Amino acid sequence: MAEKGFTLIELIAVLVLAGIIAAFAGAGLVTVVDGYLFTKLNAATAQKGQVALARLVKEFTVISAAPTVGPPFQYTAVKNGAAGAHQVFLNGSALYLDGDILADNVSALTLSYTPASQVIDITLTLAGAENIATVLTSRVVPRNM
Repeated sequence: MAEKGFTLIELIAVLVLAGIIAAFAGAGLVTVVDGYLFTKLNAATAQKGQVALARLVKEFTVISAAPTVGPPFQYTAVKNGAAGAHQVFLNGSALYLDGDILADNVSALTLSYTPASQVIDITLTLAGAENIATVLTSRVVPRNM
């Protein structure tokens, strides 16, 4: 009479193969999660940089007098019908506009003004995940000068 069922060796072989498959699947899953987190952090860094750059462009568009370049970048702008003094500066890794933090994790900020063409060039570099640099640039022509 033939006995039905599995031998102990067959069960052990199945468990070993299932363990090997689970190990490869786990390693693949860890890689996928690491890639997701890396992308998420760098996307957040890029978004912060884009918001900060957009704010600087908006601020520099209403400059009414030639700015003073050099830390800090000082300028006079007309807001709500009144002229006022403003400044942009980098302190450590934080970018400040009039004393308020505009962005963090900033590794470099370059502001240059060309009097002949009345153009302000902005280069903002932020450090993202694994210190990947995100470089954003813009050029502004103030409309009130």
